[in-house]
Amino acid sequence: METFAFHLMPYQDLDDIDERKSAWPWVEYDYDSDKGSEYYDDYLDQLEYAAELGYDGLGVNEHHYNAYGLQPSPNITASNLIARTDDTTIAFFGNLPAIRENPVRLAEEIAMLDNISDGRVISGFPRGIPTEYLAYGIDIDESRSRFEEAWNLILKAWTADEPFDWDGEYFQYENVNIWPRPYQDPHPPLWMPAESEESLRFVARNKVPTGLVFQPAETIREKFDEYRQYAEEDYGWTPEDEHFSVLRAIYVAETMEKARDEAEEHLEYFYKTLTGGNHIGVAASMMGDDLYDPDKWDEYVENLHPHGELAYNYDFDEFQEYGETIVGTPEYVAEQIEAQYETVGGLGRLVGLFQFGDMPNWKARKNLELYADEVKPEVDKIGDVNP
Repeated sequence: METFAFHLMPYQDLDDIDERKSAWPWVEYDYDSDKGSEYYDDYLDQLEYAAELGYDGLGVNEHHYNAYGLQPSPNITASNLIARTDDTTIAFFGNLPAIRENPVRLAEEIAMLDNISDGRVISGFPRGIPTEYLAYGIDIDESRSRFEEAWNLILKAWTADEPFDWDGEYFQYENVNIWPRPYQDPHPPLWMPAESEESLRFVARNKVPTGLVFQPAETIREKFDEYRQYAEEDYGWTPEDEHFSVLRAIYVAETMEKARDEAEEHLEYFYKTLTGGNHIGVAASMMGDDLYDPDKWDEYVENLHPHGELAYNYDFDEFQEYGETIVGTPEYVAEQIEAQYETVGGLGRLVGLFQFGDMPNWKARKNLELYADEVKPEVDKIGDVNP
């Protein structure tokens, strides 16, 4: 099994959510540019360090108006990482075509990055969470149709043998003929997270690898089995380990007690403040409020998405029990990863969140190093995808 080091690049210095009752888009806070500059330095250095330690790939993503993740343009992050690394894969686990005004520009930029990196790009195209559509004023009810049209347009821009016109519902172009073309033939490998039946059918029909985050391993098994069923029964092919990935927040330390002591406060900030705050903002918007109203806080909490409710009421033991977090000794972490491989029915890539919440740089680097030295060699042996 491969291990990718994924980074959200969170803003670390928001006050406790219970005191301020603040949520996406974090209007009560001032962005501190000195801190932001320091975060970017630390986070990019952490990912570069992961490449030096031998991680199989680095993962970047996209969020808007968001302290949860400071990457409104993952292409910029990827460009920086390509320049810092020699042979490590750069994976877009979030690059959102449905909210782009111009998907052809996105196709051009990814093709350019694929050339600069000599073909080290994985192009992940999620449909995106509600806050991204809210940020750009796009109707969430159009998300699926916009996404599928943008997806098809990008693939045609990468592969068409001659200029073509595009007259779609959302996008219209004449004489599309991009230069450069992707370095990889016919284009970078694709990836898409999927949970609903429509999305699972879409990825199965197109033979696109999929993955899940923020779910118990048993639920992930159900979704992966659904994907396998559609692929085999409806579309005539059999997925392998390489078609599945799972994201987990991971922290490794010398003892179980030390691991919990070093990680728990940062997990609480990540879940209660950042993740919970995101979900509160979504709940407010779904109830018709342009911005959340602190006086209606209890109503928002009552309307949280199930994972938002879990995050807002974060409990370390609960998250450890169902496997969304894996915090412990090297032996424990390796055993839990192997157990989850068995539970989900096969897995080719573990996407590790090794820095989360307000975790300082020294802890993140220590975590990356301990995993690389003492866990990854065991994880490399699991399953049919071996680095």
